[in-house]
Amino acid sequence: MGVSIAGLSWRFPGFMRAGVDYSLNSTIHERLNASFMLLYWMDWVGRQTPDGKNFYSFDSATSSDAFDQALIEYHKGNFVGATKGIQDVIASSGETEKRVFWLGMAQLRRGESVNCLPNVMMTGDHVMDMDHAQYCALPIRKYHDDPQYARAAAKTFLHLIETWGKDNRLYHWLLNYACMTSNDFPQGVPPAYRVSAAFMSRFYGEGKAQAEREFANIRFDERGAELGVNVHNAGRGVAIEDFDLDGHLDMITGGSFDNLRYFHNNGHGGFDDWTERGGFGGYRQPFFITVTDIDNDGAPDILVTRMFHDGVTLYRNKGDGTFQDVTEAWGLPVHREDNALSSAWGTAWGDVNNDGKIDLFISRLGMEIPFTQGLLSRPRFYSALYINEGGRFVERTKEYGLSAVVRDKYFIGAAFGDFKNNGYPGLYLSSPIINESVLLENLDGKRFEVSDAYTKSNGGFVGSFLDVNHDGRLDLFQGGFSDARSSVEMGMFGANPDDYRSGKSTVLVQQPNGKFEEIRGFFDMPGGTMGSSYGDLDNDGCYDFYLGTGSPEGWFIYPKMMYKGIPDGNGCSLKTANISMTNNFASVQKAHGIVFFDFNEDGLQDIYSSLGGMWPADRWPNQFFVNRSVTTNTWIKLRLRGRSTNSFGIGARIKVTAHDAAGGKIVREALVDQKTAFGSGPYLTQIGLGKAVAVDSTEVYWPVSRCRLSYPVTLGTLTVLDEAACPSR
Repeated sequence: MGVSIAGLSWRFPGFMRAGVDYSLNSTIHERLNASFMLLYWMDWVGRQTPDGKNFYSFDSATSSDAFDQALIEYHKGNFVGATKGIQDVIASSGETEKRVFWLGMAQLRRGESVNCLPNVMMTGDHVMDMDHAQYCALPIRKYHDDPQYARAAAKTFLHLIETWGKDNRLYHWLLNYACMTSNDFPQGVPPAYRVSAAFMSRFYGEGKAQAEREFANIRFDERGAELGVNVHNAGRGVAIEDFDLDGHLDMITGGSFDNLRYFHNNGHGGFDDWTERGGFGGYRQPFFITVTDIDNDGAPDILVTRMFHDGVTLYRNKGDGTFQDVTEAWGLPVHREDNALSSAWGTAWGDVNNDGKIDLFISRLGMEIPFTQGLLSRPRFYSALYINEGGRFVERTKEYGLSAVVRDKYFIGAAFGDFKNNGYPGLYLSSPIINESVLLENLDGKRFEVSDAYTKSNGGFVGSFLDVNHDGRLDLFQGGFSDARSSVEMGMFGANPDDYRSGKSTVLVQQPNGKFEEIRGFFDMPGGTMGSSYGDLDNDGCYDFYLGTGSPEGWFIYPKMMYKGIPDGNGCSLKTANISMTNNFASVQKAHGIVFFDFNEDGLQDIYSSLGGMWPADRWPNQFFVNRSVTTNTWIKLRLRGRSTNSFGIGARIKVTAHDAAGGKIVREALVDQKTAFGSGPYLTQIGLGKAVAVDSTEVYWPVSRCRLSYPVTLGTLTVLDEAACPSR
């Protein structure tokens, strides 16, 4: 055994180091939960095979074992075939815990597909049922018209619990949820297996009623079907910008088993499908999607990653909302002779050396993992930094001191932000592995070094910089990653979060001494977070967060979480209110790309949410929440035009000072960046100003010219702020 461990440590040092670190910083129970998830993920990723163009799927997956074949059908999304296959195996060979568990899951998902998506084939596109948002958002508002499958699942899960899992909270939760969908909750769940009193209050009782009273002005309508943007595609990235420069914000989105889609905002309250016109026809399996301007021509370009493909795709905007593939022309990696797995995740844009050209960091699954097959057995690309050197991106990971940081590491999220206020953007890399996330200081645009201002943390998917309390110092947001069992134990059954190191989304506020300190309890319901973002639901100027939940597990069923930032006078407290149970926000389908933006230009930010998960079985229609909140709060919108600085002003800092009717001072600070990990929010910056009656100053710090200039801005308007006005240029 000693030789075996030594061999593994030599061959897979990153994996072994992470395993030891996790063992030292988690309980045995949590380690078992995480191991269960990891083994499942490795197994099912390995079963996917690429076709001639390297697109991966289960199309070629098959098994001589009847039960295993039924699980393949489940992951393909064939719930009818999966249910029948498992029932046949049980009839011929008897029950086991695993067989009964998967029978319940197949029955549950079959009930969803029959009742919630009646007009959609698994290969379909749009969902025409306007009410699908109500079926699977907690609390359930529309029950299954045909409840036989949910009730069959509930019966199966109850049998599973009483035979094998009386203490298994995941099984208990699946029983609760099955009964919720068929209007048999709570009476259909024995008291010993019901969710906690705290969960009941939050989503069904007094907690829900209080949230509805206190935030009755927050009103959203889910209109994805009506507007034709509720694509049904195991959603991943979302990018929002004015791609054709007509003054209206457009949308590019896509799912991991489908095509990239481009929706043009027609300026009349709707969207037109410009996928073919834009040049994206047939682009399959997009993952993260981010926006930038690679050549400073003022037209937004996009970069698309793919999870298990050779590289990334860079699309240059021709200036009219049509695009051309310039990946190879701009020097980005496409293929390596050793058949290495690129597996690119998050991408971040920032001007690392302040030369006016935007640079790129790509996060990757750079950790090699033992005992894998198929896709995961291939050697790895590591995460890397690419410097824009006048028409080409050149990898400069080593030159900037990042080789040891990224070697054999698994990073998902990446974000640039000048947290030192020294004029150069630092870099934050988020890893799902405990203690692997890292904060890096930028030394004069020449080198990165690990900062001691950040304490090693829980594992997380996405991360970004923002100034949550508007004090002029950038803070950090990290969405906490967790497995389904741990998430359910904490969120639905009230297990003590201090006994877990995972699933805790958090904000770390930078203190006057430069150290980052976690605000405990900022988000009150721990659970696995995938894509997420933030904005301002009612223009009070305090950040609101929408956390998209999920994990690779086929049985991960957990509500997305909406948190409302709480004002403190004219400022913002370091507190939030959980309003997930309102407005159908708490869909239990897995979620990735989320963007806040004002699509219809009424001054209220709407929300696009890309739903779906790891497998074809996770497909679900994307949601588009249109904001019709009632508020008298004021706002401004700002579009930066860089000259020495990059064209969109990425990395620039904005400080707005205003006053209310009584003369009270209002200050808001904003960073111009992409704001979300699985995609990009628009670089058009909207700033809520609460009860302001006038703007006193709008100051922009342009990082390349080092100019700090105040511009005249009027409430309720969009203003273009041009660096050309700086006297130092």
